[in-house]
Amino acid sequence: MRAASVDWRNRWGWNWITTARSQAGAPNCWAFAATALYEAMVRIEHCVWCRRSEGDAARGAGKQAWDLGNVGEVSIFVERYGLADPDCFPWSTSASIYSAKPHGAALSALPLSPTPDRAGRTLRMPPGHLTGLSDVDQKKTWIDSVGPMAVMVDPPGDFGALGSGIYTTMGPGAGMHALLVVGYDDPGGCWIVKNSWGPGWGVAGFGRVGYAANLLEPASFLGTRGTNPDPWTKRRQRNGCLIESGNGRSHNNFEVFLRKGLKIEHWWREHGAAGFPWNRAEVVRSTDVWRDSFHDDCLECPVAVQSTFNRNYELVYKQNVTNRLRHVYWDQASGNWYDATDFGPTNPHGMPGFIQSTRGAPGDFEVVVLNSSGQLEHWTKQNSAPWRTHRPGEWYLRSMFGSGIVDTGPSLVQSRNGITSELEEGQGELHFVALGAYGELEHYVLPPGGAWTKVATFGGGAQSGPCMIEGAFAATDELTPGNLELCVARNAQIEHWWRNHTFKTWQKSATFGSDVRCVIGMLQGSFGYNLELIVERLDLQYQHYWRDGAGWHQGVILPP
Repeated sequence: MRAASVDWRNRWGWNWITTARSQAGAPNCWAFAATALYEAMVRIEHCVWCRRSEGDAARGAGKQAWDLGNVGEVSIFVERYGLADPDCFPWSTSASIYSAKPHGAALSALPLSPTPDRAGRTLRMPPGHLTGLSDVDQKKTWIDSVGPMAVMVDPPGDFGALGSGIYTTMGPGAGMHALLVVGYDDPGGCWIVKNSWGPGWGVAGFGRVGYAANLLEPASFLGTRGTNPDPWTKRRQRNGCLIESGNGRSHNNFEVFLRKGLKIEHWWREHGAAGFPWNRAEVVRSTDVWRDSFHDDCLECPVAVQSTFNRNYELVYKQNVTNRLRHVYWDQASGNWYDATDFGPTNPHGMPGFIQSTRGAPGDFEVVVLNSSGQLEHWTKQNSAPWRTHRPGEWYLRSMFGSGIVDTGPSLVQSRNGITSELEEGQGELHFVALGAYGELEHYVLPPGGAWTKVATFGGGAQSGPCMIEGAFAATDELTPGNLELCVARNAQIEHWWRNHTFKTWQKSATFGSDVRCVIGMLQGSFGYNLELIVERLDLQYQHYWRDGAGWHQGVILPP
């Protein structure tokens, strides 16, 4: 039996709907409604904010800002080519010209243009993913059990004057307009809609349309499910050896990269099958020999990202040939692993921090690693033009900072904090936490255009470098940064710490686990905002932990 009232802006204590935006007088409301629908469903199905581009939707459907269209046209484009983020292809009312986007150039001075890595930063959808419903009760059942729905209606001329009340006018239409229906309220006798006329319409861009107006009831509602978000969307909510990919029937398999001896094994957990079984990935290399492990020079567990290079896996790890860091990658198209290059200091210590940042397009790779003198080195691999003083694809040392550091883990994060534009996310500050000489944790920040600075020292008695992400808690919408979540080993147990970007104080929330040497992977994924960990045990085996509403739980030993 469906609920009497549903509002996806506040359901189970969470907001699932992105902020209202403005179509700026252009008749592209259909692109805004479709984009809002995809954003909402990624949030509902994967527990992550996914900002998508109305410009990509409209231009991909073959329309300019002054053209009419419909949600179905957008769906066909998304099935074929995906839907990109605004920094890849921003919304604009000007005519579009496809050309390369210069690194660092102001968006307002550029024509609309997709970035070279568009294929790796797009939401993907299966063929025939839209469902149309006409029956009012079926519409409400879908909204209750699945999520919001898009609708095209013909509102009267006074629809634009709606404030905080319920719209009840029944008059002649003033032209077709698309909305996202984010809920309904049977006791109040109204639908709850998200508009694309900016935050000044209704209440912050949302409004209530009365059943008595009979405006939405005759129209067909369009819903969708089965979203497959890009790794760009999930990049802040994962770190270390653990990734939630778009693979599997639910598009949310766990992928983990572990060191066994000197080799690397890739394991994955199928979330569309009963029992969530772990499986070892079979890897085919250029010799056409099937293998279940690869490389034979690995001294520490690798740190992995899934990049915007067509969703390739990229690994960085300490290796025993040159005693430096090695970068390898798995090519999605060929199914092969390839060596990239060796870089970094000689004899690095601990697991490095490794991310793909938003500097440039494709975004640069960033690594923070501990050298043999107890300093932290920040290395960058530039992935886009202009190439400054460095050769294309070359890793280079950007800066050194800190002193007396004894260990590091996968704790490099590019936060949403510090972003001054909702489009150009390249300004997001970098955060890194390392282990000090007395077991304390030292927190460093690199602000936009600044230098690495230590902003906090907390904890004590830790035995290894920490693992850190920027999670979903406190991220009340797609523009607000979430809390930093950190786990570290202490006395063979795990300590969980968190920090809010506004209050800036680290808080310890729990101590749990046993026989733990270090935390090597962490993510906040699709399972109801659960935190997921991979730890290395004192016996050098690997173990999965997770936290749900009932607390922390000890999972299986990996490999099973």
